[in-house]
Amino acid sequence: MRTTSRMERYHSAESEEPQQPSPTNYQRRPALGRWAAFLVLLLTVAVGLRLTLFNPNYVAGVVSRSTTGEKVMANVNSDLDNLGVSGDPVTAAVIQPYLEQGIAQLYGQSVTTPDSSALSTAITTQAQTLGVTASATLVNKVANQAEKRAVAAFQTPTMQTAGWKIQRAQRLDFWLLVATLLLLVVTTIYTFGVHHFFGSLGPGLTLGGIMAAIVGVVGFLVAPAVVTATTTTLTSLLTSVIRSGLGVVIFAGGAEFVIGLVVLLGHRTFRKN
Repeated sequence: MRTTSRMERYHSAESEEPQQPSPTNYQRRPALGRWAAFLVLLLTVAVGLRLTLFNPNYVAGVVSRSTTGEKVMANVNSDLDNLGVSGDPVTAAVIQPYLEQGIAQLYGQSVTTPDSSALSTAITTQAQTLGVTASATLVNKVANQAEKRAVAAFQTPTMQTAGWKIQRAQRLDFWLLVATLLLLVVTTIYTFGVHHFFGSLGPGLTLGGIMAAIVGVVGFLVAPAVVTATTTTLTSLLTSVIRSGLGVVIFAGGAEFVIGLVVLLGHRTFRKN
């Protein structure tokens, strides 16, 4: 009876021992999050510049509102005045396709014939308002003249020098984008392999977005001091284009920061559950 009592007390004490929690497979990897943030920074800057500073369409929109674009518009409107259509119907939106062609040539990119439908509509509408007839020959003549004037605006020696520097920067941006995408693919495969994709995506987007925004703000502030050209007009034009592109980078960085916070919150919530 005494032996049985001791055995019962032993097993009773053993059953009352608290169970150890099962170990979890999750492991924090802060270094991986910082590496992801660095890749997000490179990707944001490379893609942002490619879609803005190195995009003739985007640059043409900025140039159309600058002194250079206003000069081309004034010349085309003067040509229309000489042909009997007054009132300056050519606006920034109308001249933009022709500026885009000149910028594409400056960047060394393929050139296509500008869409003259906006110019034709503007001329025809203004001619009807004045009570005159704008024939197809007149519209084609003005369109050809607008194309020549827009291309000539970017054929000056100072513009050609700036274009050569932009082409070199464009090549560097392209290879930076290629290298970043390759590293991003390898990193993504690795994060899936260690079951840490969302654990590094949140910190990467948050920290990378902040860094991209900081880089954009710093570049926006120092652009006037860094950009130097032989003429004040060209310096002002390049500064406007660069600042506009960096504004997009700042906005993208802010958006990545917000998305990163959402991913962080969601990952932490699901991990606790």
